[in-house]
Amino acid sequence: MNEEFKAFIELPEEAKLVLLKSLGYDVDNKGYILDSNNKKKVICKYSKKPVHFKDASILPGSTIIINTNLITMSQYVCEYLEPCEDL
Repeated sequence: MNEEFKAFIELPEEAKLVLLKSLGYDVDNKGYILDSNNKKKVICKYSKKPVHFKDASILPGSTIIINTNLITMSQYVCEYLEPCEDL
């Protein structure tokens, strides 16, 4: 992975937790991210699975929180940053 990109997506856990809380999210005792308003697990819009804190990406310029893997990041880039063929 490109070192510049890696630095862009990685935050220390403490900073990621502060950012999540400032965006209206919380983390349950099993590590899943919750919507602070309704206490429901956040579901990744791409993988359709609950987002765990250790796998979460908080995407720049948005409140979108997704599971981090090559497929979900590619889908995000295609949807928000540049035109792509359907994955």
